[in-house]
Amino acid sequence: MGRSQSAAFDAICAWHDRGRAAACVVYGPAGAGKGTVIDRFFGSLDGSGVQRVLVRAGGVSGAPFEHEVLTRLAAGLWPDDAPHAEDRQGLCELLVNEIANRDAEEGEPALLLGLVGPGACADWPEDRERSVLGELGPSVRVLVAVTGPREAAERWAARLALCAHSIDWVHVGGFRLDEIDASLRDRLAWAAIDGPGPRATVEAAANALRERGAARLEALLSILARALAPLDLGDASALLGVEDADLAASLGAHRDAIDPVIAWGERWSALRFRHEALRAAWAAASEEGAADCERRLVEAARELLGAHTRADGRRPEGHAAAYLRRYAGAHLLASGAPPADLLALCDPRWAWPSSLEDLAARRAELRRLRRSIAAPIEASGASEALAELVPRLVRVALAQGALGTLHRAWDQRDARPGDAARGDAERALAVALLALSAHASERSREREEIAARARELVRQRGAAWRNEPWRDAQALLAAAGASPGGDAASFARWAVSATSRDEQGPSLPVWLTAARFLPPPEADALVARAIERARSDPRPGHALAQLAGAPGLDAGQARSLFRAAMALPPGSRANALAPLLRALSDEERARGVSALFAAFLDGASAGGEPLDYPSCAEALSPFLGVPELSKLLDAPMTGMGAALAVRLAELGETARALDVIEQLCGGGIHGAGPLLRAAATEGGRPLVRAARDAVMSLEPRWVATALVGDHAALAIEVLGLDASVEIAERGGGSGHARIAALAALCRAAPEASRPSLAARAVAAYRESGETDGLEQVIRCAAWMSLNDAAWLFARSLGDAAGSVMLASTLSGWGGVEMLAPLVARLGGDSALIAVADALHEASGWLAWMESGDRSA
Repeated sequence: MGRSQSAAFDAICAWHDRGRAAACVVYGPAGAGKGTVIDRFFGSLDGSGVQRVLVRAGGVSGAPFEHEVLTRLAAGLWPDDAPHAEDRQGLCELLVNEIANRDAEEGEPALLLGLVGPGACADWPEDRERSVLGELGPSVRVLVAVTGPREAAERWAARLALCAHSIDWVHVGGFRLDEIDASLRDRLAWAAIDGPGPRATVEAAANALRERGAARLEALLSILARALAPLDLGDASALLGVEDADLAASLGAHRDAIDPVIAWGERWSALRFRHEALRAAWAAASEEGAADCERRLVEAARELLGAHTRADGRRPEGHAAAYLRRYAGAHLLASGAPPADLLALCDPRWAWPSSLEDLAARRAELRRLRRSIAAPIEASGASEALAELVPRLVRVALAQGALGTLHRAWDQRDARPGDAARGDAERALAVALLALSAHASERSREREEIAARARELVRQRGAAWRNEPWRDAQALLAAAGASPGGDAASFARWAVSATSRDEQGPSLPVWLTAARFLPPPEADALVARAIERARSDPRPGHALAQLAGAPGLDAGQARSLFRAAMALPPGSRANALAPLLRALSDEERARGVSALFAAFLDGASAGGEPLDYPSCAEALSPFLGVPELSKLLDAPMTGMGAALAVRLAELGETARALDVIEQLCGGGIHGAGPLLRAAATEGGRPLVRAARDAVMSLEPRWVATALVGDHAALAIEVLGLDASVEIAERGGGSGHARIAALAALCRAAPEASRPSLAARAVAAYRESGETDGLEQVIRCAAWMSLNDAAWLFARSLGDAAGSVMLASTLSGWGGVEMLAPLVARLGGDSALIAVADALHEASGWLAWMESGDRSA
């Protein structure tokens, strides 16, 4: 080591011994010996009580991408149980948690992390929020080496999210030849201050090879300069089109010429440049042959990919399969290959992994592919052409979800995903198709074609689903709603059967919905069974009320529920009648109102089922006049005030309404909500000023924002659109409340204002950095700009869910089902049918899951 390196070593030791700064950043020119100094420092530690993990980044070290660096970091942290197959999100979550919480006082060893050369990675994130080093635990120290001056080092520290106030900076300058051991001078001369430099060194090696007629080795070094990782002998010989023995003989014969620039392992394994600077210099010097080298790599990658995906399914042969199996996708992406070539990376025959390590490589490859496809969406000035990218993103996301499902199975030591996982994915596929169909134009060919695919899948597999009973039943009912008579009845019967598997008992509202698709005698019997079960519940009024909330309740079902409700004791009767009143005929409604009113006056809760006063008051009050309201206010019960005040205001009794709000509802949100509702009625206009004052004075601010989100149409009516938007935008610390309010205002506002409000909702969602508001913002899809819709689709598809699985990619949070409105916005019926076509790939993944083949 030279003087500068020795001084740097001493400075690093001092940093470590003082223990004040959590991080140390070592910087200096390429080849100055930064990595050597860090190697020496790590080797000097006795290791007692300290876990040491040192990772080198870059292609020369076999880690050309950030994910591979993170994987090595994880392998060092958990040497006995490394999470090899995690995707980036899962891997980062594990690393962040471990690094942020390592504490020696909890009995854990202190942790020393070393990261050398992150700048040599091809895809290290610019966004500091994506760094795993943003929060260091009390017993964690980080040592980083980067190439460049102090300014570059500071930029890297910020990029890695290291705390600027807790960093020691160590500069490593150059060295002279006479400062290093004589035995190392030949190999390190290029890096010395008084040495020839990288460019002259590689030119000397190239000239020596030319003089000896060793063109084969010159071509090898040109390929190594453009390879993403070290090559084994078999990889190299296959790429050169020669035999292993011939290449090994050439390497041996000209060892002295290549030794200054490349390194290798036993039997010519791991062929690589000795330093990133030498690799870059050779690449620059051999620019004339760059196209040929890149062509060799791309053609070999395309040939291997084609061999995997050919119809006969035979495994490809050839030594280069090891390297290209890992990096074929990266080479194709770098070459600008056409979409058809790139999307072959999603084919199960290629992407189905053979090991945990291969699984990690496939997941990383798909992530890079997805990022490439989504890149135009991140650019400004999007156009309708973005619709073409949507089915491509879907194919990639399906492959990512399938590998996530496989990863979970392998974590559980299963060779393939089980019946439950495949059933979940089948159900999700059907639901996704139905959602796409529902957003197509009415009576269009595309709508019927997509629905027919869903029906066919349900017809073939739906009866065998044995997963979550309620989800199975909902999917089957959705299929019934999109099917003609015979299929609809079969699917409805399967839905009823699915509910019988629920350990909590059958979901009776499902039975009422299913009855709509059954022949009359069968439907009547099913409704009767549901009602009888509800009446036998310990809280029969509550149970019947749940039945009354079934989607699509028809008049006949409402009459049957009414008759059953009227036969119950007063408290149960009132609870059952409340949700039914609006669905009844005039005569039945009058009887129901009378019974409900009597229950209030008689105190029906005594000794029976507790009366749900808030719900019953909301249901009853629209049918009462001032005399009846006055009677109820003579002995008001908790929860009645809001509904009675709103009705009084509607009848013009604004002064009494205000008194009721003040006395029974109270202040803050409890009073502002009823006041807003009261002021929005035709008779409640005199309360507008009071409602505005009450809403504007709410603290914290997000409370007012949430109120506007819950009552958007009323807020526009009472407060005005501009004031409502202002309240929504000042949502305080609740990003979700802001998103929900803006999205609700978008749907309630006049048509001309909706595009600008949709843009505000998307902007709020972007700023939040969370996915909680996704469902709300998607409701604005019809008024979004194409750019916003495309960005939201690309950012959310499959990734918004906590765990990326095939089922969640299809119908979970951020799945195709949820994002169908965005697809329709981007390309209408043509985009919807294109995505439905892309979903065919899910069937291929399901077939591979069933076969359990681990030797793709």
